[in-house]
Amino acid sequence: MLQWTNSRPVRLGLLLTAACLSPPLLAEEPAAPDAAVAVDMSLEDLLNVEITSAARKSQRLNDVAAAVYVISREDIERSGATNIPEALRLAPGVNVARLANNRWAVSVRGFNSRFSNKLLVLMDGRSMYSHLFSGVLWEVEDTLLEDIERIEVIRGPGAAMWGANAVNGVINIITRRARDTQGSLLVAGAGSEESAFASFRHGMAAGDGHLRVWGKGFARDESVTPQGETGNDYWRAGRAGFRGDWMMGGGHRLTLSGQAYYGTSGDTWHVPDIGSPAGVTLTDMRQKASGGFLMARNEWTLQGGSEAAVQAYVAASELEIAGAFKEQRTTVDLDFQHRILLGDRHDLVWGLGYRHSQDDISSGGMINIQPQKRSFSLVSAFIQDEITLVPDTLRLLLGLRLEDNSFSGFAPQPNARMIWTPSANQSLWASVSRAVRTPSRAELDGQVDAFVVPARSPVNPTPLPLVVSNIPNGQDLPNETLTAYEIGYRHQFGPGLSADVALFYNLYDELRAQMTGSPRLVLAQPQPYVLLPVSPDDSAKARTHGVEIAVDWYPLPWWRIQPIYSYLDLRASSKTGDPASLLSVETTNSGSPQHQWALRSSMSLSERQHFDLWLRHVGKLAASGSPLYVPAYTTLDLRYAWRPTRDFELSLVGQNLLDGQHPESVASLLPSRNLEIERGYYLKARWQF
Repeated sequence: MLQWTNSRPVRLGLLLTAACLSPPLLAEEPAAPDAAVAVDMSLEDLLNVEITSAARKSQRLNDVAAAVYVISREDIERSGATNIPEALRLAPGVNVARLANNRWAVSVRGFNSRFSNKLLVLMDGRSMYSHLFSGVLWEVEDTLLEDIERIEVIRGPGAAMWGANAVNGVINIITRRARDTQGSLLVAGAGSEESAFASFRHGMAAGDGHLRVWGKGFARDESVTPQGETGNDYWRAGRAGFRGDWMMGGGHRLTLSGQAYYGTSGDTWHVPDIGSPAGVTLTDMRQKASGGFLMARNEWTLQGGSEAAVQAYVAASELEIAGAFKEQRTTVDLDFQHRILLGDRHDLVWGLGYRHSQDDISSGGMINIQPQKRSFSLVSAFIQDEITLVPDTLRLLLGLRLEDNSFSGFAPQPNARMIWTPSANQSLWASVSRAVRTPSRAELDGQVDAFVVPARSPVNPTPLPLVVSNIPNGQDLPNETLTAYEIGYRHQFGPGLSADVALFYNLYDELRAQMTGSPRLVLAQPQPYVLLPVSPDDSAKARTHGVEIAVDWYPLPWWRIQPIYSYLDLRASSKTGDPASLLSVETTNSGSPQHQWALRSSMSLSERQHFDLWLRHVGKLAASGSPLYVPAYTTLDLRYAWRPTRDFELSLVGQNLLDGQHPESVASLLPSRNLEIERGYYLKARWQF
């Protein structure tokens, strides 16, 4: 397992993308025309929002037997967030920690780290999961925020529908239809941390459908170390894309979309060095990421009212950290699903999937990944039957996904859910699920010099330095497994108040940890040293329980208040007592806060003026005195927006206003220097025509 004490991302991307056909039945509801954002959705509208990710079909939020939170286009705009990870802070149960100005740790229900490996993130059904690290490279995955229709955040396993790695949650970023983004849009701004940003979009009619093209670019300033020094975490990136939607003959609905991107970012690593008295050398690193994808989706209705969809995409990327490694990857993914209504009681969805991913990794220095080339293949099939036990009141959902992959073999992932809806305004649901997390390429094949303990130090009194290296021992790594129990309740108490509560209890087994090998003398030049190998294994287990609460309240027609609260108790333990395993467990137990809460206030002062407040609190990480300790913090974001005309808006945003700088997490996986997030301001202009 690539388990470092510090952290930093990796580089992605070269572009190249080819043909495809179409994706799953994620039918999007028509959105309102692109217009100024206001507090104009009633609670009844919110409960009737269509959710497509939970059961791979369109459902009312109140009918979903899962813990789901919808981040709307309005929520994103009024939050002042400038990227997807910051927007995810809006949802309960999601822990977002900014490690630097160009990288984040994002998780659901615990196990947070630089590459949180138990969260599946999709964009319009396209997986953003990295086979190299088992996680999401948030500095690589992006889109035009104004084109996001909504983000569906499912807390809890979604493996029966979406497969391996949808362990603690599924996030699906759903973009708007091209017909809802006609005309032109220009956005530009600048500030203290957001040095400069600009984007454009143009939508037009195209034959029997609609097309939009867009582009964006930005430059972000550097954050600081705890001592106030510059953090070398600059970020420069550009991206362009398109989406087209057409009605074809025979009732077929075709969507084509694609993106290409390029970006550079900085970092500083503690590189292990046996010649250094401190055991490390502080080294500035540069990451480059480029790539692209092309995706197509076709949906149609069959005789008898059944529906079908086929999706395909091809993605190519290149990620390079100079002096460390370079990964080139090409992925092809095919997905088919079919929905059938059998009588009045059975709503059946089934499907098949195939994915092939091929990499070519050049490495050297402290990181060595062998073999250089390796491919990953995944074959899957799923089925879910929604059985109506009492019409309009009680439903049972039984689902199963079968997968076979080239890294860890066969894995069944079943679930059972039940939902009771005694009225249109309330629902009670419960579920039991099984999910798995497959091992990553780095866990299977990565050899990394983790750190050096200098000679004649308190920990190493010998005359030779001690080099601790993560070295795979050639043994197969099994899937991590989860058995999850959940229960939830939603209720709209009146026209101005609703609440959503979810409780969960999770049992994890065969979690990735480490075991210590036998030390050996290495007679290297110019300095001999003692090598202590540690190897990845499955010697950890854990259990978590918690509660998530979201309230939506309109005290006045023009004023919306949204408090959320999350409690998480995570306790991992080692099954062996090995020192390396115990260290892995300590890192897991210290990675996620126990308490989180936030309060958002959105006021439409007039048709032309809006004022938004976002107060957030995140509990501490680890115990005081631990190297993993991060103190609790409370922060405040403010946004004021003014529209001098209907089509032009100016907004002023202040972020992290309660202190000059604060840490949100410690570096993990890659040996980055720990940095702190500064107070920031930016001014943004938005013009549509």
